[in-house]
This record gives sequence, C-alpha cells and structure tokens, in this order.
Amino acid sequence: MNSFKDLLVLHQELDEMFFEHQRALLQMDLGRASTWLERYETELLEHIRDEEELMIPIYRELVEAPVGGAAEIFVGEHEKLRQFLVLFREGLTRLAAAEDLERGVLFLLDSQHLFKRLLVHHDARERKYLYPLLDQVTTETDRATVFQKLRRAATSEVVT
Repeated sequence: MNSFKDLLVLHQELDEMFFEHQRALLQMDLGRASTWLERYETELLEHIRDEEELMIPIYRELVEAPVGGAAEIFVGEHEKLRQFLVLFREGLTRLAAAEDLERGVLFLLDSQHLFKRLLVHHDARERKYLYPLLDQVTTETDRATVFQKLRRAATSEVVT
C-alpha cells in the first residue's frame, strides 16, 4: 500500500460480508446470518480501531479539517455504527424465538437500511476527506509505518 486511499478496498470487503449476512437472513438461515454478522462486526470494529488509534490522531494533528471533515464527525459516525451492531445482534437473538420469522427478518432488514445509509455517507466522507488529506500531510515513510500497525488490512480476496 502506498496511499491511505488503498484502504478503501476494505470498505468493499466489509460491504460484501454484510451482504452475505443479509443474504442469509433472506434465506431464513439464522445460523449463517449470525456467523456473517459476527465476522463482519469483528472486521469492522478492527478497522474502526485502526482509524481511531492510528489515522485520526495524525489527521487531528496535521490536517486543517474542512467543513464536513472534522475528526469528531468520523468518531461520532463510528459510535453510531457500533450502536447499530449491538441492535443487530440483539435482533438476531430475538429472531431465534420469533413466532413469525418472516416478519422478524423483514423488521431487521428494514433497520439495517438506516445502517447502510450511514455507511454510504461515512464512506463518502472518508473518500473525500480522511484518506486523501492524510495522504497529503504524510510521507511515504509515515504511511508505511501506519500500514505496518494495521490490525485490519485489505486482503483483496473474495469473501464468500
């Protein structure tokens, strides 16, 4: 990796994991849906920790954040994503005992729509501000140091 923008591949990989979770929900396969959600949650939280511990401190220190690109916005969106994940885990647990499984699955999928909208806005904000501005204020050596510390690096593998 030479650029923070190379990390955007992670967003695609994470999106694919969440898609597999939702596919399993549509098929009423709660075990597989749970497995995919658990994997997605683990990977997303590692990526968020990487951003909050490795990238956002550099961003706060070196970037004059434009309107809409403040570090606090990224951190706030991360917190909302975490809260949604808790709701989804709880929702899956309730589905196991649901009298009307289809209704429960539809309700969960509807709630996930808001989450996906937040992800789209968050991804756009990182594409527009976080990653390109970090590239501008860091050297190749700085970036290499950060990339070595990442818990979650892009694999570019198909995730099925």
